[in-house]
Amino acid sequence: MNLALWKKAVRDSRIFLLVCALLLLAFGWIFVWLLSLLPQEAWSTMLRFIPNFLQRMLGIPLDSLSQELGQLSFLFVDVVTLLVCIGWAVGRGSDPVSGEIGRATMDLIVSLPIRRFEVIVVSGIVTTVGSAVLAFAVWAGAVIGLETVDFGAEVARTRLLPGAVNLFFMTFCLTGITTFLSTFNRDRWRTIWLASGFFVVSTILKMVARLWESGAWLKYLSFLTAFEPQELILAVKVNMSGTADAAQGGLQQVDMLATSLRYNGVLLALGLTAYFGAALVFTKRDIPTAI
Repeated sequence: MNLALWKKAVRDSRIFLLVCALLLLAFGWIFVWLLSLLPQEAWSTMLRFIPNFLQRMLGIPLDSLSQELGQLSFLFVDVVTLLVCIGWAVGRGSDPVSGEIGRATMDLIVSLPIRRFEVIVVSGIVTTVGSAVLAFAVWAGAVIGLETVDFGAEVARTRLLPGAVNLFFMTFCLTGITTFLSTFNRDRWRTIWLASGFFVVSTILKMVARLWESGAWLKYLSFLTAFEPQELILAVKVNMSGTADAAQGGLQQVDMLATSLRYNGVLLALGLTAYFGAALVFTKRDIPTAI
């Protein structure tokens, strides 16, 4: 693949990635620090007053969320974490096609000695690496917080990794979907609005499926049904020493692995399908010279 294409993809995304990673790293530490200021009794009391419909939306038993690990799991579904990751996915996914067309630079790119699908592949690889960096930054921020703040309980750092992995795959999937939408558009802002709207609709469908028993089938229409970082973090029950129960540890580990593969596998498959569709559409479409 053309070296200039790689250099351009890295140059266009490096500042955005650095800012997002630093924000998530700092927020992870701040999140742990704020939790350390809240007494355990106050947290448990607050959860007990959550209405039934909100409990159903959470999808996780409140007794699990009231424990230290459950509290930390909220970091991966916090609005700040999601806004930064969604911003990265939508911002970078909308750039390789509709962004270049809008800047009137696509003619220059396709004039390089490359195949068109390479534009999608290079952008996708660079953005995927960036998505992994962001997910790692969230986890690293939490780890730094646990190392530097008196959290009041010992939490295994690796127990948070399943949430970070699930966050990565969700970001990867949304980036692929945004890239696919980008190949149909010549205006980057239209792509951004479409991708953002898609995420909002997916969120609503997931919420309705949880709250409306007769509409539980709606969950199959939302890619966010496979985004369950809290469930993955809490998949293996641990005893007071922080190790899996001796009698059921093996079975629990298998169940956790199967759950992780099911959720992350769906997001991976959807993301790859979207990227494949984007490459196919971009290979066939005409490139306008201006908006």
